[in-house]
Amino acid sequence: MSKFEMFKMSKVNQSPVVKKERKSIIKATTHIGELFDDILDAYIPESSPIRTSQSQKRPLESPGFRVPKISKTPTRTSHQPSRLSRSIPCSLSPVNASPSQTYSQRKGSGDVVNTFNEGGLSTVTDWSGQGGGVKISLSSSSLTKPYQYMFQKLSAKAESLDEHLEIMGEMLATQHGGQFENLAKPSQGECKVVGRVCCDSTGKMNACSVVLEGSIDVSYGKRVSVDLRAMDKYALFPGQIVAFEGTNPTGRKFIPTKILEPVPLKKRVMTSDKPVTIFGACGPYSSQDSLSYEPLADLLTKVQEELPDVLILLGPFVDVKHPLVEKCDVGEMTLDELFESQIRHIQQTIPDSTNLVIVPSQRDAACSFVYPQPPPNFNITSPNLTFASDPCVLEVNGVSVAMTSTDVLFHLSSEEISHPPGSDRMGRLAGHLLNQHNFYPLHPPSEDVNIDYPYLIKHAFFESKPDILLLPSDLRYFVKNVQDTVVVNPGKLAKGSGTYFKLSVQGSPQITDSTFVNIVKI
Repeated sequence: MSKFEMFKMSKVNQSPVVKKERKSIIKATTHIGELFDDILDAYIPESSPIRTSQSQKRPLESPGFRVPKISKTPTRTSHQPSRLSRSIPCSLSPVNASPSQTYSQRKGSGDVVNTFNEGGLSTVTDWSGQGGGVKISLSSSSLTKPYQYMFQKLSAKAESLDEHLEIMGEMLATQHGGQFENLAKPSQGECKVVGRVCCDSTGKMNACSVVLEGSIDVSYGKRVSVDLRAMDKYALFPGQIVAFEGTNPTGRKFIPTKILEPVPLKKRVMTSDKPVTIFGACGPYSSQDSLSYEPLADLLTKVQEELPDVLILLGPFVDVKHPLVEKCDVGEMTLDELFESQIRHIQQTIPDSTNLVIVPSQRDAACSFVYPQPPPNFNITSPNLTFASDPCVLEVNGVSVAMTSTDVLFHLSSEEISHPPGSDRMGRLAGHLLNQHNFYPLHPPSEDVNIDYPYLIKHAFFESKPDILLLPSDLRYFVKNVQDTVVVNPGKLAKGSGTYFKLSVQGSPQITDSTFVNIVKI
């Protein structure tokens, strides 16, 4: 046998001394010096002259200083109470909140500043509800639980946008008969095309920068510019899906002569035969100079006095744009605790016969910053409390109430172009949502809105025409009949004039004739 083979056999039969020694480091240590000793013992053989006895080792400490011991379970000091061990107080404002000087100097409290069906308001002498028995349910399209966002791929976003365009294109083709042409195909005669309105530059869209983007299936995703000079009337915004009729002589510029009528939402039959009274408001609920939430407290007092069937409160509750919230000057409570304490206080303050609906906002400091926005996640359960998403559609005793706390009217007003001027602008802006079957049809969205497009397709589209549509905005409050839907912009409770709404549905099949609305100063 050769020397190499004998050396190999001796290595195979040799016991793994080092591996046994390495196991010794897997033990609990209470001193950093002992941990270093164990590592040294695992890598240096016992026969080595470098190894020394434990008594000869130099301590890893300076005179008068000892390395603190490592504790497995860190203890919490008395001045840092646990979030789970302490109860959340039921209050609207932090302990150190001072009264608002701005709110105390307001004028016209209780004044009715806008009405709907004013002639029939004489029949509504009492705004109180039925005293219980009102059924509230969320539609199947409403978002009911949180989801993972910030994982959206560009390919998923593009597929969602193209899917929406194809669905709307098929509905338009069915309504107007025939199929749409490739918008980039040259055509000397009249043809019909469908696409999404875009802007060819980075600034605000104007009549000379309109571009139409086709679907991948019909137009291979191509874009052509649109010449609006032959149009007598139009109202366009980026993201709008529209069907044109016109010519395209060169294949690079489409010259429309008219816009085809959009597809109306299917009508639903209102099943309510009993009167329903709804009060509602939109945040912010505190003045800019204080976190005392006096406007919200006064609204709750009105609810206690008049006893409506439903109270709808749309966020923000803890507004991220409030000066004191930006500084985190909210006392000893965290922002989450402040929000939860407000919900507990509201739920315990309102009468048992009044159903409370809470809708979050992307400006809420304690909620997810995404659209669609899941409902708040608090461990609060009550038979008269409903946490809803933004946007959402509620069924209140057979009356369909759709709402979103996102200021889509203001965003659309900043991007829309229209001709001729002077028409009903607020009604036209609200009509865009119904025509597009979408709570937020603007694309690209405002910088204040983070959209998850796959979830937008699932949870932000109308299944049918709502009876009531709540669109709170920084624009001036209004109530209008838009395509047989009562559209309400109640304004903001603690901003501008400081207003909320009172709504009564008397149960008639024609919703616009049986709905009475007052917008009131707080």
